[in-house]
Amino acid sequence: MLQGLRKLASGWGAKIFFGLLVFSFAVWGIADVFSVRQPDTVATAGNAAVSVQEYVLTAQRVRFPIESQLRRRLSAEESEMFGLDQAVLGQVTAAAVLDAQSQAMGLGMSDAQLGREIASDPSFQDQSGNFSRALFAEYQRQSGMAEGPFLDWQEKLVEQRQIAEAVAGGTSLPAVLRDAAGAYAGERRTVEYLSLPPELADPVPTPDAAALQSFFDQNKQTYAAPEYRAVDYAILTPQTIADPESVTDEAIEADYNENIANFRTPERRRIQQLLFSNQAAADAAKAKLDAGTPFADVAADASQGAASTDLGLVTRAEIPDQAVAEAAFGLPLGGVSPVVSGTFGPAIVSVSEIQAEATRPLSEVSDEVRQAVALEQASDQAANAYRAFEDARAGGAPLAEAASAAGLTLQSIRQIDAAGRAPDGQPFADFPGKQQLVQQAFESDQGVDNLPIDIGNGGTIFFEVTGIEPARDRALDEVRDRVTAEWTAAERTRRLDERAAALKAEAEAGKPLADIAAELGNGAAVQTATSITRQSGTAELGQAATAAAFSGGQGLVTTAPASDGVARLLMRVTEVAPPADPAASAPANQVRQMTTGLENDLYSSYVAELQSIYPVRVYPEAIEQAKAASR
Repeated sequence: MLQGLRKLASGWGAKIFFGLLVFSFAVWGIADVFSVRQPDTVATAGNAAVSVQEYVLTAQRVRFPIESQLRRRLSAEESEMFGLDQAVLGQVTAAAVLDAQSQAMGLGMSDAQLGREIASDPSFQDQSGNFSRALFAEYQRQSGMAEGPFLDWQEKLVEQRQIAEAVAGGTSLPAVLRDAAGAYAGERRTVEYLSLPPELADPVPTPDAAALQSFFDQNKQTYAAPEYRAVDYAILTPQTIADPESVTDEAIEADYNENIANFRTPERRRIQQLLFSNQAAADAAKAKLDAGTPFADVAADASQGAASTDLGLVTRAEIPDQAVAEAAFGLPLGGVSPVVSGTFGPAIVSVSEIQAEATRPLSEVSDEVRQAVALEQASDQAANAYRAFEDARAGGAPLAEAASAAGLTLQSIRQIDAAGRAPDGQPFADFPGKQQLVQQAFESDQGVDNLPIDIGNGGTIFFEVTGIEPARDRALDEVRDRVTAEWTAAERTRRLDERAAALKAEAEAGKPLADIAAELGNGAAVQTATSITRQSGTAELGQAATAAAFSGGQGLVTTAPASDGVARLLMRVTEVAPPADPAASAPANQVRQMTTGLENDLYSSYVAELQSIYPVRVYPEAIEQAKAASR
C-alpha cells in the first residue's frame, strides 16, 4: 500500500488530493455546515456521500508525504500543527461536490472500462509497470472496504479525475507568463567585485560590563535555557541481549554447514560476445574463427555485421540471456562457442578469464557466524525478556528492577531538551529509538508508567521521566563566554559593514574598484563574475550577493555578505544582457510549477462553484470516528 501511496503523490491524483491544501481553508465555510447524521457518513452534497473509509484513505494520502519525510507517524498534535485535519476535511467535501456533479452529469462506466482504468492506475502496478492483483488486494484490504464498496469508490475517483481533466487538463501557460519567467531567469550580468575581509574593520576591543550586559539583555531569549528532562530507559533489541560468548563451537559449525551458500563466491568468467543480425553472418564469422582468425579480429571486422560486447567478469546468474550463459559457462579458458540462438539473435561468445568458485573456510568466518547465531538466539529470547519486564512492572517493581529482571541495562539521561540536545548545545550520541524516546518523554510526565516504545525491527524502549527542569532565563554569568564571543562577532560585523558602506560611497562617486583595491593593499584585487544569471551567480558570489547584484540596473554599486557569511563584497554591475529568446530561457521546472498552479486555480474555482450548487454538510461524530481510524 505504501508503494501505491507514493505513486499517488504525482499526477492528477496529487492535483485532486494535494492541490487543494490551501484552497481547503479558503473555500469551505466549515463552521456553517456541521450537522447530525448517521455515524458512517462524514460528508454529503446533493445525493453524494463520503464514507468513513473514504475519509480514512484521504487522510492517509494527505499524511503520507510528511510522514515519509519524517520517517515516522505523525502525532495528533503534529497533525493539528500542520493543519492536516482541516485539509482532509476540505478535500473530502470537494470529493462530495464532485461526486454530486458526476451524478448530475450521468457519468458512469462499464465494468470493463473500470477494469481498464484500475489496471492503468500506477497505484496498482508493480515495478515493471504491470497490473498487480496482489497490490490491488492489499490496498483494498488495508482500506477496510469489501470489494464491492472499494470498486464503487474507485469508480468515483475515476469520474472525479475525468471531471478534473475536462476542467483543467491540457492547460498551457500563457506566453506572457512564460516570457516573464524566461526574462527573469535568463538575464545575465557581469559584476566586478572586491572582497572585504573582517581584518579591514577596526580592531574590536574587549567589551566593558555595560556593553556586554546591554547585548545580553537585547538577546536574552537567545540564551534562555529550554526545558530539560531526566529520563531513565532500557533498550530491548536482539543486539542488546545477544550473548556471543554463550554460542558453542558445535552451534557455530552446524550453522555454517546449514548456510554455507552464504560464504560461497560463485564462479565468474570474463566474457566477450558477438551478436549478429542474421544466421548467415554468424555462420561466416564462426567459419573464420574455426580457421584460426583471432576472436578480437573477427569482432573488429565490421563487415561481419556483428555487435561486439564485453560482458565483463560476471556470474552465470548475471547474464540475462540464458542460452548465452549456458554456452559461456560450458567453455574452457580461451574457448569460443558455436553459434548460439540467443534471445536477441545469433551470438558467439568467448571466455578470456575464469575465477573459480570459492568457499570461505569456517576458521575464517567463525566470529561472523558466532555473532549471527547469537543474534538469532537473541531474537527468540526477546519475547521472553519483554514478558519478564512487563510481569515485573505489573507486580509493582520500579523500572530499574524490571529492567534487571529482563536482563536489560538501565541507562540514564540527566538533562536533555526536546531537540535531543545536552545543556552544552550538542546533540546526544545517537542510539536506536532516540528520536522516539525524546518525543515520548516530552509528552509524558514525571512518575508516569509509560507504554513501551516500539522502535521497529523487534526493538522496544522502556522508560520513565525522572525529573523536569522548567524553561528559564539564564543569568549573564552562566553564559558569559558565549555572550562575549557573540558580542565580539556582532561588533566586528558592524564595523566591517561601516567600512564597506564608506567604500561603497566612494565607488558610487565614480572611484574605480581597482583604485579602492590598490589603497586597501594586502593583496586586495578586483575580480569579475562574467555573464552570471540569478541561478549560476550563487556558485561564485553566494546567494545574498547574487540577489544584491540583481537588485538594480547597470552601474549599480552595492554591498552584500560573501558566501562565507563573514566577509563583505563591494560590487559594481558593469553589464546587463537580457536573453535573446525569453521563452526558451524559461526553466522547465518553473514552467511546470506555474502550469500546475494555473491548473489548480481553474480546478479550485470550478469546485467552489459546485459548492454553491450542492451545499455541503459534514457530520462531526463520523469525522471523529474517521480521525481515530486514520491514526
